[in-house]
Amino acid sequence: MGTLVIKMENVHYGTDKDIYNLIAYIAGKGKNDGKEKTVSVYGRGISNNYKKAPRQMIKIQKLYGKDQKRRCYHMVVSFDVGVNDRNLVILAADAVASMIFEEMHHQVFYGVHTSTGHLHIHFAINAVNYKSGKKWHQNKCEIKTFCEQVRIRIKDI
Repeated sequence: MGTLVIKMENVHYGTDKDIYNLIAYIAGKGKNDGKEKTVSVYGRGISNNYKKAPRQMIKIQKLYGKDQKRRCYHMVVSFDVGVNDRNLVILAADAVASMIFEEMHHQVFYGVHTSTGHLHIHFAINAVNYKSGKKWHQNKCEIKTFCEQVRIRIKDI
């Protein structure tokens, strides 16, 4: 698959509106309606519907009393310009989402975008673990380790 660029955006998404806007962006809706070209959007542990998914994330956060400060993470995985196989990128997105939801126990909404010169995937990850209610706090070293796990998961496809 060539070189992967994996980036965790440094935005805190601290309000309900922030979560709604991020998920709408990933789905190619909201302010970006018609600008973002999405191949597919999915939810793991939440609806595939961009209007329902944020409500479900927020519900978990409020259930555990963790609806303050950073409430959501935004990760982007970008592929080489030469990677044109959309089905392969969707498989990669599904594999990463499966790891986040099934192994780490965080809800995730994700979409494959074609709006730039290369295929890329956006992930909105609930900061609150749906099983334990604990927040996912990451320092730079932990983010680097997580990104390497994502890279390994994708290369195994």
